[in-house]
Amino acid sequence: MKNYITPSIVAFILVIAFILAGCTSKTNQTTTTATTTTTNQSVKTTVTLDECSTINNLINGYESGFNSIKTDKVNNQFTNQWRTNTHIIGASCTVTLNKSEQASYQCQTPVNTQTQTVKSHQKLAKQLRQCLTKTGWFESQKETASSIYSTFVLDTKTPVITLSTNQEGNGFSTRFEIAPPLGL
Repeated sequence: MKNYITPSIVAFILVIAFILAGCTSKTNQTTTTATTTTTNQSVKTTVTLDECSTINNLINGYESGFNSIKTDKVNNQFTNQWRTNTHIIGASCTVTLNKSEQASYQCQTPVNTQTQTVKSHQKLAKQLRQCLTKTGWFESQKETASSIYSTFVLDTKTPVITLSTNQEGNGFSTRFEIAPPLGL
């Protein structure tokens, strides 16, 4: 007697595959705004739903070298760098051109304690995930005793987004960056 794969078995396998795919699909979640206070200074550490459009605008602004958000040029003989009017975290963000004339957008902010740093990083990574994964971005996260890296990648043509938190001296620093794509 021969073994045959019947259409009903194929249909059953496809239904199970679709069910499993649905179980791993991304869901929309509500985000909230929060600030973290360090030494009497309010430091922005989260992205609100309105800021999802800001992140998308930043990603789209990569092609033009982030020209729409540049303000004054930083006086530095070694790099081409501008301050910006858009701040994802912290109060100071810049646009820098590398030697290949590729632009990157970066923000950095100090955070005092490791506990506060980890919580802030994870909260911001979660909110970035909510903004980006619904449009197909993939996230990878690496954690060591003194650092956390969350990297978001869409493809080899779209800029890479990195959120990193590192120990620096007695404190910690969180950095958000939109940099040239991996394929360039």
